[in-house]
Amino acid sequence: VAQAYKVDVEVLAASRSCTAILRCVVPNFVKELVRVVSWVQEPAFYIYPSLQGDGKYHLLPTGELLIHNLEYNDRYPSYRCRTMHKLTRQVVTSNSAKIRMNEQRGIVSPSVVEHTSHVSVSQDEGAVLLCVAQGCPSPEYR
Repeated sequence: VAQAYKVDVEVLAASRSCTAILRCVVPNFVKELVRVVSWVQEPAFYIYPSLQGDGKYHLLPTGELLIHNLEYNDRYPSYRCRTMHKLTRQVVTSNSAKIRMNEQRGIVSPSVVEHTSHVSVSQDEGAVLLCVAQGCPSPEYR
């Protein structure tokens, strides 16, 4: 018997010119059976998972949405995550959330806010190694 579940959006605050991270929060009792299939920038701009992203938006295969190079206008749209239950194929959409932008000025030392601690993949399968750092100016990755 499928049990109903609700998903929420967690938004990590970010500064202008930096990267915002939006996370779809799924209850523990159903976490292994649910995956994030897309994010929606309301009213109808859909963002799907990819290994490279499209420059501004990047939905990671793990479900986090990265919004790069934040500008003041990025505070206005609302975002929702869409999940699908692997067994029932039921789609559940979260509440809407907006980006909170810090008004920090000057230099902020970089800090790692998200990283991948373990990845298992089959041969010839793609993988994403997540390492998201925040700071101003934006950190560079090598």
